[in-house]
Amino acid sequence: MQKIVDVQGARDPDLRPYRTMLRGLDAYADHLQLAPGAPLRFMLIPSAPGAAMDDVTLHLSADNLSIPIPLAPDGTFSLSRDKTAYDANADLVSNKKRASLRWQPDIHTPGLPPNVRRLGDLRLECEVRWAVEQDQLSFIMRNFFRMAGGPCHSALIHVPFPSRHPLASVEARSGERSMAVRLKEDMRRYVPPLHDRSWDDNTLLILTYAHEHVASGKTPIINLH
Repeated sequence: MQKIVDVQGARDPDLRPYRTMLRGLDAYADHLQLAPGAPLRFMLIPSAPGAAMDDVTLHLSADNLSIPIPLAPDGTFSLSRDKTAYDANADLVSNKKRASLRWQPDIHTPGLPPNVRRLGDLRLECEVRWAVEQDQLSFIMRNFFRMAGGPCHSALIHVPFPSRHPLASVEARSGERSMAVRLKEDMRRYVPPLHDRSWDDNTLLILTYAHEHVASGKTPIINLH
């Protein structure tokens, strides 16, 4: 029997059903060709920018079951398949209130600098996220996404990705080709060309942070179109 551990936190905690999270593991396995060799992790991000994350805890929890899930200092964690937790219909429970956290897949090909993202990694993140989150959408929105070919494949659907720091610019580069990537109004998210297969999976996205421009005396590039 698993050791029982009390989950500290307020009522109505932020959580995700374990069986739903396992759909993300299935999607990762199904689309691994997008980022061969890149491990799957998940990331907890505070809904309010700048909120502290050093006291966050995570458990797989059900009746008579509580399994601690280690969180790295950057808020990432890995998830494995556990038959006992699956059969118990466990939840992945944080010690934070509902809607105080955002849950994201976090996939990085090894060897890239922290400010560089590979487009295939982002495409795989999108597939994992769609598998996990689609049932949270309204019936109308879910079916619109499906009719459009899915959020990872349609020019009609823009999928933003978070940045750990405010952005000055994001540039896509593939060989001699380059393109400015659209930023969202909060300057903390960017919209890569997931659907555009003329940009292959090895395309690199270079993130330039606003504080780097301030330190260098350059004016941040505002890209809101």
